[in-house]
Amino acid sequence: MDLYNNKNLFYIRLLTIFVPRLLHAPFAICASGIFYLLLSEKRRALRRNLIVVTGRTQVEWLVFLTFYKFARNWCDIMLMMGLRGPRLLALIGRQCSEKPLDDAIAAGKGAILLSIHLGNWELGGLGLAEKGYRMNILTFREPDAKVNLKREQLRRERGINFIYVDREVTTSLAIVEAVQALNRNEVLAILGDRDGSSHTMALEFFGRQVRLPLGPAYLALASGAPVIPVFVPLEGERYAAIMEQPIFFQASRDERDRVIREGTEQLVRIFERYIRAYPDQWYNFFDYFAGGASRRTIQAKKGVADD
Repeated sequence: MDLYNNKNLFYIRLLTIFVPRLLHAPFAICASGIFYLLLSEKRRALRRNLIVVTGRTQVEWLVFLTFYKFARNWCDIMLMMGLRGPRLLALIGRQCSEKPLDDAIAAGKGAILLSIHLGNWELGGLGLAEKGYRMNILTFREPDAKVNLKREQLRRERGINFIYVDREVTTSLAIVEAVQALNRNEVLAILGDRDGSSHTMALEFFGRQVRLPLGPAYLALASGAPVIPVFVPLEGERYAAIMEQPIFFQASRDERDRVIREGTEQLVRIFERYIRAYPDQWYNFFDYFAGGASRRTIQAKKGVADD
């Protein structure tokens, strides 16, 4: 049983057409309860992830809440298919300044908006497109072709461009398209918490060694664009639109590796802060830290090596 597929999204879309958003929560509770009971493998994976993220042993309520908020998230994504302008932006409550993005555009080198699978990242891109920013999404295709088509429809109607990356290899065409978009002084949006490319680095993430993609760092070096961490978590009944200060990747050839590592480590620390704040909105339904050595193990190995 899939967590989401074309059939599930069809019923969610019907719900959002005939039922006001105020009443979505009871339906989401019922759906999340069913998925919680039936998807035992995903339930166990979430439990393991949340234990690492929170440092607690009792996380079952957070596991259920993750299913629930994921259901709410998809209800809102389907709802957004019919919303434009003020009605779409009304889903956003707390909103931070967009000055980091405006400053980047003013500098003429474009901007890389980097988020993770937390909250409603889809709303972030749509909201910025509604405000007139020229948006490009660097993304993988969805495994379900019909789900992929729905995402394309939702984004293309708002003037958002797609740049697809192959899951197995880094396609030079995608990188060229992404750099070209930045050179046109446009915005490039990326999700950066999953190892889905051939260029990664092992970094400490919640005390575990995890391989994280280096695409944002490479694109920033190639274009001169800053990397701006952004997050759209659900807070109550509306979403917060949060934009952190930019991180710049500027280096000579000799400094390249050091700058990539240090800049990416800064991004990872920011990721950790938001995941700790919203652990039940980090939507990775697989054992994210599987095989990742803990800090204690790493330190022990270093100690042996030093001896």
